[in-house]
Amino acid sequence: MVQQGTDGLGATATVIQLHVLGMFLPSFFTGSLIARFGVLRIMFTGIVLLTGHVLFSLSGTGFYSFTAALILLGVGWNFLYIGGTNLLTRTYSSAEKSKAQATNDLTIFLVGLIASLSAGVLQNTIGWQSLNLALLPWLALAGVAIIWLGRSGDPVPVIAVKSA
Repeated sequence: MVQQGTDGLGATATVIQLHVLGMFLPSFFTGSLIARFGVLRIMFTGIVLLTGHVLFSLSGTGFYSFTAALILLGVGWNFLYIGGTNLLTRTYSSAEKSKAQATNDLTIFLVGLIASLSAGVLQNTIGWQSLNLALLPWLALAGVAIIWLGRSGDPVPVIAVKSA
């Protein structure tokens, strides 16, 4: 996506490297942020960062716009992924742990696989800006769900473990 004339392949490699760092580097401190500010606030921050990604994506595909967009995409994804996993670990009993984690991982990897396989076709069919705009309703839905969960009186759902 990085426009030619900005160092071509080298610029593309830099953007991808920064995106991957945005996805995984925050993992070293996302847990501490969740402990300090709460999982729902960190997840909501992830939604804000992903909205920033969409806005930068709409500003163009030049080096700086694309780099900023993909860094925000990576960090926003990290906050939502780690936050969602954190919530998941509080919703099942010890006996359900293996099945719950396996189901979660399978779902995430299948959605990622489908997204990866369809990305090129969607990019070619509806274009870069429309593809990014399609993210906004999903972000709004996630934001509403997080706000609802936060106001439900029990911001972190916990299922009681029955003792045998």
